[in-house]
Amino acid sequence: MPDPVTTYRLAPALGLRLVGRSLVTLAAVVVLATLVGVLTGAGWVLAGTVTVVGLVLVAGWAWYLLCRAWAVRLSDRRYDVRLLGGVGAPHAAWSQVEEVVAATLGGSPCLVLRLRDGRMTRLPMTAVAGDADAFAHDVRRRVRDAHTPGDPTVAERPDH
Repeated sequence: MPDPVTTYRLAPALGLRLVGRSLVTLAAVVVLATLVGVLTGAGWVLAGTVTVVGLVLVAGWAWYLLCRAWAVRLSDRRYDVRLLGGVGAPHAAWSQVEEVVAATLGGSPCLVLRLRDGRMTRLPMTAVAGDADAFAHDVRRRVRDAHTPGDPTVAERPDH
């Protein structure tokens, strides 16, 4: 019997990439604040304030991404995906999953959940911290458990 709720954290490499993007954005905002400060005569006060506040915000964001954030949450009834772009359907009930397929999209291994209404969810294995095989097994087990034994509407294809 699977745990009632299993949470899979965001992979550290992806978290660091998101923090890096935030730092680049902060740098652009600081440059803009510097220009505004020079043009308005406010001096470096505006740029300094923006820098300090921005660094505190980025530090909080980094702590959240690296210590608290989850990418995928699996419960007995449904799955939810967050912080990952381009996944397709970010949540659905297990009973709506028709097929679970291992695939490679954009050079990265993914688990594709095809839903009955034609939508799909692409779960990039590199975005999830931990053992990819254990994650895939957990997803497949929950799909299997959500359907009655012998239900012909669920097809599970082996990895290819």
